[in-house]
Amino acid sequence: MGTPVIIDAVRTPLGKRNGWLAGVHPGVLIGHAMAEVLARSGLDSDLVDQVVAGCVTQAGEQSNGMVRRAWLHAGLAQHTAGTMVDAQCGSGQQAAHLVNDMITAGTIDVGIAAGVEAMSRIPLGANVPPGTGDPRPADWSIDMPNQFEAADRIARNRGLTRADLEAFGLASQQKARVAVDEGRFKREITAVEAPVLGEDGTPSGETRLVDTDQGLRDTTLEGLASLKTVLPDGLHTAGTS
Repeated sequence: MGTPVIIDAVRTPLGKRNGWLAGVHPGVLIGHAMAEVLARSGLDSDLVDQVVAGCVTQAGEQSNGMVRRAWLHAGLAQHTAGTMVDAQCGSGQQAAHLVNDMITAGTIDVGIAAGVEAMSRIPLGANVPPGTGDPRPADWSIDMPNQFEAADRIARNRGLTRADLEAFGLASQQKARVAVDEGRFKREITAVEAPVLGEDGTPSGETRLVDTDQGLRDTTLEGLASLKTVLPDGLHTAGTS
């Protein structure tokens, strides 16, 4: 039985839709992060037995066990196994659990847990194209709410109002802004050299070094209250989803 320990952790910055990282292939992003965590920890990639990466939309650029190709393209060890997992929004966390469990069981000695989702390039739902059928047969009675329905149900179950959600969302943005301004995320982020895209979405020939999360918004309770809910009579908006 092994005793798992976390040696180091690193991530790329978070981008927004069609933002600073939209011109970067997801394999490049995750390969860069895996190579960087090895460099920071001082480990040779030959020591890594397994990489497990969480990814919800395994289609196109994120399909066919992409993490293994990303690992190899980053110049890392040939013998290391690569596995992709889809546990929806918990995919990256599930990857960490699996690596932990393999070390505990003695199956591997060293592993890397990772995750990737490039939604500007591979939109949500791209892995369920029209004509491929529904994951739920027509005669199944099991309920399959989408994430928006589920979020509203959870909020109502816990007695939360739209105002509660918006107050929490505002506080979250404010705390994130303070953390960024104080440089609290600097150590965990590895910068990415990304192509600057033109208005037509193609590379302009210029690049920028992305080293900061892009999703922060200067918002107010009044601004949040003015947004339309995702679902009719729902609780969540684009500001609290």
